[in-house]
Amino acid sequence: MATIRRHKARGGAVTFTATVRIKPFPPACKTLPNRKDVEAWARELERELRKQRDRGGLRRDVPKMTVAQLITEYLEDPETKGKRYFDSLSLLLAWWVGHYGSTKVMELNVLQLREARATLKTGRAPATANRYLSAMRSAWNWGRAAGLVPQEQSWPSRLMLTEPKGRVRYLSDGELASLLEAAGTLSATMRAAILLSVGCGIRQSELRRLRWADVDLDGQRIRVLLTKNNESRSVYLPASAADALRALKRGPVVGQTVIADDQGQPVDKDWLAYRWRIVRTAAGLSDFHWHDMRHSCASFLAQQGATLLEIGSVLGHRSPAVTQRYAHLVQGAPVTGHAALDSKLRGGK
Repeated sequence: MATIRRHKARGGAVTFTATVRIKPFPPACKTLPNRKDVEAWARELERELRKQRDRGGLRRDVPKMTVAQLITEYLEDPETKGKRYFDSLSLLLAWWVGHYGSTKVMELNVLQLREARATLKTGRAPATANRYLSAMRSAWNWGRAAGLVPQEQSWPSRLMLTEPKGRVRYLSDGELASLLEAAGTLSATMRAAILLSVGCGIRQSELRRLRWADVDLDGQRIRVLLTKNNESRSVYLPASAADALRALKRGPVVGQTVIADDQGQPVDKDWLAYRWRIVRTAAGLSDFHWHDMRHSCASFLAQQGATLLEIGSVLGHRSPAVTQRYAHLVQGAPVTGHAALDSKLRGGK
């Protein structure tokens, strides 16, 4: 049975401290203003610790482990460090450390998580809030596998926010011309980056990782490694983009990565975002994001008769269902066999 102690402050306020001692775990304490609440906490913790002791597989320091400590161990795990989105993951989890870092892991419950969700969605899009929730869920599930979170404490279901259908914004021919002109005025690097994004439909992360070793200028092809789906693919390189890359390769400083700064070093998201705002403003574009250039690639291909299968191959979609968002672009267009079918129909007169 837990030990309950009553404390009375000088001002008269009364609190109660429960101390739970279940071997082999270290003692765990909690102080609350209500005796019934602290007794309920002690009973629940004793029950959980006895269950874990009998079954095994839980580390001894778990009763005292905080959310901040769990996140730290998760981020220090070699497999986590090897994730290509490790930097973004660290930033997302920093929010949890700031808001819930001192909370004990065994005390983090669905009510607190729903409270966190409410805070996250204030001033953020549902998709952005979901990224924060997903990051913490990854740390939580890792903790369960590592014996830092009791197996019974699974991540709550139905916690993610409903996201609106993905936006699809395309460049018009005039907007594309304005964008390329503005980019060329700023720098040859930005013009090449935009030509690659629109011409090849690659993501910004794929663009920043693109190395000269993955570019075949004569064969007009680039190899995209470490994609979002952890698969590689080869993409056709339009002649205009190939010419822009040739101009970059003749520059005074050339690094290993294609999109590099003046010292030839790989650029980060902030470097690109700053210059992208300048170009976008100069081109007079509104409500247009970098990722929309990928949508524009699909749109221009569809206008020239590409099928959904071909569009999905260029964009690197693993599932045809993802490419369906562009289905309206090819609806009503003739497909292979239509000409022959029309010939048969004419012969039937």
